[in-house]
Amino acid sequence: MRTLVIGDIHGCLTALKTLVESLELTPEDTLITVGDYIDRGPDSQGVIDYLIDLRKNHRLITLKGNHELMIKDAHTDDDDQLYFWLINGGIEAAQSFGINDLDELPQKYWDFIDDCPLYHETPNHIIAHAGLEPNTPVAEQGIESLCWLRIHDTEPHMSGKTLICGHTPQRDGKPLKLPHAICIDTHVFASQWLTCLDIDSENYWQANQNKETRQGTL
Repeated sequence: MRTLVIGDIHGCLTALKTLVESLELTPEDTLITVGDYIDRGPDSQGVIDYLIDLRKNHRLITLKGNHELMIKDAHTDDDDQLYFWLINGGIEAAQSFGINDLDELPQKYWDFIDDCPLYHETPNHIIAHAGLEPNTPVAEQGIESLCWLRIHDTEPHMSGKTLICGHTPQRDGKPLKLPHAICIDTHVFASQWLTCLDIDSENYWQANQNKETRQGTL
């Protein structure tokens, strides 16, 4: 049984499909995605549709990222929040969904976002979109840390567990391993790679929007 974690997807459906196919998932595997399903890449709608379908036959945990928070905040009467989302990839997401107003977004996408938890914990790892406050129990972590903190601002957590996260893009396309944390946001939307990490073996798989794949070990 493997625990596999996929980094920030950002609307890159082709890379996601290629990556999942390369994993040869079994019913015993647990697949976790760290959030940021939408914005910037070309097919935000397709990514969420694919994950909803994937959950029907596989053990899939979809965590919440800061871009899911941003679209929720944009769906208010706050024009500043709407502008902030649009300039951070929301324009591409709206085009993907074929909408001109967030009121037009079908309810199933809001339900998907609302159902995403903020973290997942295993015996040796804490998986979250962004980061952890070092001296706060995981169940008491604030949303700012879990969804917005950059990996270089994190410190070893009081639990002694390793943080697995995304959010801080690794522009060279390679996962970043620190003594207390591993970042697997490898900048797929900017012509780099989408990464999946086996958190126990530290083997990883990558795919890009050109359907190329590669593998490595941290």
